[in-house]
Amino acid sequence: MKNKSWIIILIMGIALTISLGYSIFVSKKANDVQSTVTTTSIIEMTATTATIKNTLTGTGEIEYKELKNVEQENLNVVDNQEGNEHQENIEEENKVYQVNLSINDKDLDKVKEGQRVEIVIKNESQPLNYIGKVSRIDKKLNNQSTITVVIENGNDFIQNQEAFCTVIIEEAINVVALPTEAIQKDGKRNYVQKVKDDGTAEEVTINVGISDDYYVEITEGLKVGDRVQIVKSTTTVTSDSKKANE
Repeated sequence: MKNKSWIIILIMGIALTISLGYSIFVSKKANDVQSTVTTTSIIEMTATTATIKNTLTGTGEIEYKELKNVEQENLNVVDNQEGNEHQENIEEENKVYQVNLSINDKDLDKVKEGQRVEIVIKNESQPLNYIGKVSRIDKKLNNQSTITVVIENGNDFIQNQEAFCTVIIEEAINVVALPTEAIQKDGKRNYVQKVKDDGTAEEVTINVGISDDYYVEITEGLKVGDRVQIVKSTTTVTSDSKKANE
């Protein structure tokens, strides 16, 4: 009987300890006071001149190719047997350095033959920069189509080197631009808060062109030097432990 009594007392003690611990935790939670602080700041930005590019990038090994171009020219060649003039095919060799790049099918519609390509080849001393163009597009069914880039003014030194290629999908050079975060939208309408001479702001509708990760082209509504502003709000939540009777 004594052993059973000790066991009962021990169980009751453990239960009491757990109960007290939970009560303290609940009491502490009840006395925690949360406060929310919202800070609002006005940031000004100025319309500037920028060059904006939409691009696709890829890497590949530079290959040397000898392409044969067959052109038909009227050389007024006379067939001795029949006495008729006919055209003669002239075969010319065209030596080129090219890179094959893999591209996802979702981006395939953006690529066109003839688009300019900026090419960088890493070197021990400094990177080598070349210009090329998209010469061929091979559509495949495995979501990895291929485009061929021909390098202008290539040489034997770059053969078998790895090339980092940037295909220029579209480009706007020296245009009026704003940071992307300055543009606000209302449905399909784009607008900004333009700063007037007296320091106040007014809503101005703008037309936009192309954009990249940083800038948006402004085609109408602003000029270089115009100031716009955006309002940013930051919310901070803090907890303070206080006694219930305070």
